[in-house]
Amino acid sequence: MVAALNLEQPPDRARHGYDAHLDLDSGGRLHRLLFECKSAPHNKDFGTGRDTGLRQLQRWADMHFVFGWFEPRDNQPQRLWYGSPGMMRAWNDREQAYLIPDLELLHYVPATIDSEAVTHILGDKDVYTYEELRVLLKAQWDADQISGRPNLYLENADIRRGRRAADCLYSREVAEFAVRERVHYLLARGGTVNNRKITARYVKENCVEIVGPRWSANFYAAVEEAWAEENGWG
Repeated sequence: MVAALNLEQPPDRARHGYDAHLDLDSGGRLHRLLFECKSAPHNKDFGTGRDTGLRQLQRWADMHFVFGWFEPRDNQPQRLWYGSPGMMRAWNDREQAYLIPDLELLHYVPATIDSEAVTHILGDKDVYTYEELRVLLKAQWDADQISGRPNLYLENADIRRGRRAADCLYSREVAEFAVRERVHYLLARGGTVNNRKITARYVKENCVEIVGPRWSANFYAAVEEAWAEENGWG
C-alpha cells in the first residue's frame, strides 16, 4: 500500500507510531501528513487493532487513513480509499462515545479506595517497604524512557528515599495512593475495545476511492483536494 501510493515511512517506525507520511506542499510550505494504513481481504471490514483506547482514538482524529483490499499473498491492491481527518470524524466520534461509560469509572472507582482496602491488600501497617508495594504495582512505577516517566518508587518515597528503590520506605498515605493508582491502571487497561471494525460500508460512503493504475497520482490529487477543503487552502 505504501509503495503503490508513494508514501514514506520513518526508519525507526514503531508499533505505537504512525504507518507512513506524506509531505504536502501548500503555498510553498510543507505540511507533514501522518497516515494510518488499514488492509483487509476483498469485501471485508477493516480492523483497528488490539486494545484501542481513547488516547489512540484522539491521536487518530488528526491523522489520515488509507484503506486497501488485497488478495491473500498478493501485494497488488484490488481497491484503495483515502480518508481525511474530516472524512473519518463521524467514525472517530462514535468510537469515542462508545468508550465514555467505561472511562467514567476511571474517575469514580479509585476514589472509593480507603484505609480498609489498604489493610486488606497490603496489611495493617504504618510503614511499607518497596518490596510490598512492588508486589502490588509491579512495573507500573518503574522509570520509562519512552514516556519520560521517572522512577515513581523513588519519587513517592516519603519515609525513606534511598539511592535505590529497594531501599525506600513509604507511609500508609502513600500505600493508599498506590492502591488507587493500581485500580486506575487496571480499569484503564479495560477501558479499551478489541479490534473494533471500520466497516467497508463506512469507507465506501465517506472516503474517496483511489483509482489505479496511477495510484499515487490520483491519491495525491485526492489528498490535495481534501486538505484544501478542510483547511481553507486554495
